Amino acid sequence: MEEKGIKKEEDVKALEKLKTTVQGLSAHLEKLRSEYVELFKKPRKFIWMNLFLGIVRGVGMFIGMAVLGAILVAIGTMIMKKGEALPIIGDFFIKINQVMDQVLKTSGK
Repeated sequence: MEEKGIKKEEDVKALEKLKTTVQGLSAHLEKLRSEYVELFKKPRKFIWMNLFLGIVRGVGMFIGMAVLGAILVAIGTMIMKKGEALPIIGDFFIKINQVMDQVLKTSGK
């Protein structure tokens, strides 16, 4: 009998804690919903905010791709320098390097 009483008290405490958590979540969601609705009531603010966020995302992608491109070029350069040591694709990288050298020489004249 005592085990059921203890278990019941633990269940009541757990339910109270769950109730408190759900109420907090509900209040937070209601606040977010009201902010979202307010945003649609002011179309100019909505447009400016989306424009700004789009510009920020574009600049971020540009910087990220530039860094990634630089890393890939550095790795490619290292592979081309050690192309002779690579058994299968070494010859391919050597030919690419020769073609690039010829292009650079002819474009410089």
